[in-house]
Amino acid sequence: MNDGPKASIDDTVMLVRATRAGRREAFDRLVRLHQRRALQAAVAILGTADEAADAVQDTFVKAYLSIGKLKQPENFGPWLLRIVTNAAISRARTVRRRKDRRRLATEAVKDVPAQAGHTQPTLELREAVQVAMSRLSSKEARAISLFGLQDLSHKEVAEIMNCSAEAARWYVFNARKKLKVLLKEYLE
Repeated sequence: MNDGPKASIDDTVMLVRATRAGRREAFDRLVRLHQRRALQAAVAILGTADEAADAVQDTFVKAYLSIGKLKQPENFGPWLLRIVTNAAISRARTVRRRKDRRRLATEAVKDVPAQAGHTQPTLELREAVQVAMSRLSSKEARAISLFGLQDLSHKEVAEIMNCSAEAARWYVFNARKKLKVLLKEYLE
């Protein structure tokens, strides 16, 4: 998926203002400019492109409806990433609950043998990471996904999360510590 050319802060500010003035095509341009990064953030949390695409779609709808509340148009990128990480974390919890209910129902009927094939460990690991991420606090999950999976600095994570850089470091530290325990069997 190609986002098109990168926008400068001035372009973003102009597009946000045009969107607020009712120009739908300006918001469509904002979507094109930020869609890839939003999708990357959602995939990092959710693990699947399908669920991530749904979270990103929800994010852009919410952003469009809430763009009037954005106090500083130059902060559109971090504001959007905050919305998408919240949407993805919420969706991950919903997906986990759905999977847990399905798994319990299946186990009650019969014991399903594991599928053979080389893709099983990858799927198993992906599910384990998704479950582990959903067990972190929302701030820890957001911080580790932005820092560790999006390669953002602590300062950038802090801006997106609306906290200090020290708090962002703390959330990343705690998330790593918890993930190390939750994913112990995969890290050996």
